[in-house]
Amino acid sequence: MTEKLEWKSPPRIVAAGQTFEASRTVQRLAAMRALGCAVECVPTTPAGVDYETHPSFLQRLRHRLRQPGDPAAANAAIVRAVERGADVLWLDAADMVRPASLRAAKRINGSLSVVWYCEDDMMNPRLRTRWFQACLPLFDLCATTKSFNAGPAELPALGARRVLFVNNSFDPAVHRAIAVDADARVRFGSPVSFIGTFERPRAESLLHLAGRGIAVRVWGNGWADWVGRHANLKVENRPVYNDDFARVVAASAINLGFLRKSNRDLQTCRSVEIPACAGFMAHERNDEIMALFRDRREAVYWSSDDELARVCADWLNRDTERGRIAKAAQERAFALELTHRANVARILNALLERRPEGRP
Repeated sequence: MTEKLEWKSPPRIVAAGQTFEASRTVQRLAAMRALGCAVECVPTTPAGVDYETHPSFLQRLRHRLRQPGDPAAANAAIVRAVERGADVLWLDAADMVRPASLRAAKRINGSLSVVWYCEDDMMNPRLRTRWFQACLPLFDLCATTKSFNAGPAELPALGARRVLFVNNSFDPAVHRAIAVDADARVRFGSPVSFIGTFERPRAESLLHLAGRGIAVRVWGNGWADWVGRHANLKVENRPVYNDDFARVVAASAINLGFLRKSNRDLQTCRSVEIPACAGFMAHERNDEIMALFRDRREAVYWSSDDELARVCADWLNRDTERGRIAKAAQERAFALELTHRANVARILNALLERRPEGRP
């Protein structure tokens, strides 16, 4: 059972990350506390800011320069939090943290372990901020959901001391099978649904499906220009999170799993969240995701727009088999221990390998 800490006593954790309700950071913090850890959270975004907050001109400029600001004053807050006591500093995609802050934290506590956790491709120059790259040698462990980032030519070549690959994970309290009535099926359901941010290859695949006579419903940010493109393509142009995410999955016959090309994805958060919700998933094909959810046993796969259309047309007529596969997928997600709690335990336990004195 992976969901167990090997530490003599649960570590005290200072965790820096996004704290708004829709953020998966909040779910990981809950997993840390469920493991018995004392957690102090340092917000990296100001109150009222979330995924839908439009960035200012200065924020966009700093993003282009790969030098993000620190609007929540997280750097100073991290140092103060470590002064109050910490065994682990967990940076949850906190790309505004400066090297000086990490050096100050380690001066306060020479045995402090610094963990970087991220679900993005940090070799992508658009995401790899100057602060992150400068901090890389100061991280005791980089945990990534991108298996290729762990290869010797990627993060280690940029100075990362240790890189740990973990699969994407889910929160059983959020990502779960949920009952939907007739009204909810109208409000959230569709023969085929996709939940995710706009990306042109995704949009073109969905338009291809619509053109083949398959009704598709899309939830997520950035889709405004695609509203009204086709009668079979219903673009909500708004995201769904938490309970509404589970309702869309439950109310839809087929839930699509697209990979973000700019992120070189082999799996995404949706790749495990949909099965965890006992949803039937049709996913872009590759060996990594198919090792997790096996073809025609826990998911079905496609590699081209034409194959996607064939898969959807075929499986829309197989209600009983879809239900069986969806149930098996949920069981598989738990059997593989793809929960946030298991991932947090894996990462914290990996820190013990560098401690010659053994488990603290």
